Amino acid sequence: MGKDDFLKLLVTQLSNQDPLNPMDGQQFAAQLAQFSSVEQLLNINESMAAQAELTGLLSQSMSNSIATGLIGKQIVSSGNQIGLSDSGATPVGFKLDAAADGVTITIKDAADKVVRTIKLGSMNSGMHEISWDGKNDDGARLPEGVYAFEIQGNDADGNSVTASPIMKGTVDRVSFGAEGVLLWMGGVSVSLAAVQSVQSS
Repeated sequence: MGKDDFLKLLVTQLSNQDPLNPMDGQQFAAQLAQFSSVEQLLNINESMAAQAELTGLLSQSMSNSIATGLIGKQIVSSGNQIGLSDSGATPVGFKLDAAADGVTITIKDAADKVVRTIKLGSMNSGMHEISWDGKNDDGARLPEGVYAFEIQGNDADGNSVTASPIMKGTVDRVSFGAEGVLLWMGGVSVSLAAVQSVQSS
């Protein structure tokens, strides 16, 4: 019940009380105290809501400022997309949680079709990066666009080794929308929260 409704109820109660048996002073004082408590609680709620809104706006403003400051910087982020240009090689990064006896990289097009499978030998744990020449398994150059990749690692006993895809590139623009703050590296986007490290390009 809001304070206005509470006050209307109290006034109605006073207006319709029995004049021969009016509300005693103690009961009236108790109801006024209740009204004061309700009003204070509503004011506190309104103040907290306003503070939360201001905090959200400040946080959003800081995120926007940080994102625009990353334009022209090289970032490393979690993600499994590759932006293939019309020429040159494209880096493919990943992290191994343990040493692997063999690593396989599978690259897929926008239709989720496997276009290239790259088999690598033994690799130590940690961050790794290889260059993809942009060709399919038949050696034909693929059209520019956005591709996805998957990493699979196995140890000497054939057990799976946890492998995480990593994206690396230079931020050339930033967008703000319903999906949040996005950093763009060519045709590939990542969220600001996915950024793991930043360095000057």
